[in-house]
Amino acid sequence: IPILSVKMDVAGMEKIPKSGRFMLVCNHLSLADPVFILHYFRKSQLSFISKKENQDMFVVGKVMHKIQCQLMNRENDREALKTILKCVDIIKEDKASIAGFPEGYIKPDHKLHHFRSGVFKIAQRTKVPIVVCTLQNTQHVFHNAKRLQPTRVRFHLVDVIQPETYAGMTTVELGNMAFEMMAKDLGPENVSAEI
Repeated sequence: IPILSVKMDVAGMEKIPKSGRFMLVCNHLSLADPVFILHYFRKSQLSFISKKENQDMFVVGKVMHKIQCQLMNRENDREALKTILKCVDIIKEDKASIAGFPEGYIKPDHKLHHFRSGVFKIAQRTKVPIVVCTLQNTQHVFHNAKRLQPTRVRFHLVDVIQPETYAGMTTVELGNMAFEMMAKDLGPENVSAEI
């Protein structure tokens, strides 16, 4: 991505589902994360789940509206459930696939942290494949671009969890499965010791 002087290391894109809707989950490092994911999934029609506060950011808010972001109030369980049910409808009505960051927030240490498992209800209710991805170094992109320094970003489609694999699992079990896949791919140095 020349404009930000980013060099990409990409792997696993051959695993992108060729047909039908899916749910994508990824670790979360910076506000730039959706940009990188959208770049490699531009044929997939992704709608992101985002915390509602992001809509107030000038440029980000406009982009969110354009790509049909679904805003989630993470402080109110009832409102969060409404967003999850809206995402279920989006997939069932074949409007878009859904992408989300199960950690919920960008953490200051930029390591992988415990998941909020509620987002996996979307997959359970729609029985779509879950595309598990990891990102590394996106938190440095804007800082380095200001200094005209290149950033090497790694984007990896780790694997796809098929519906028959997670049939009968709870949302917590499913979240743990996706977490372990990401943790193994990122390596222990990129996983929080709090887990």
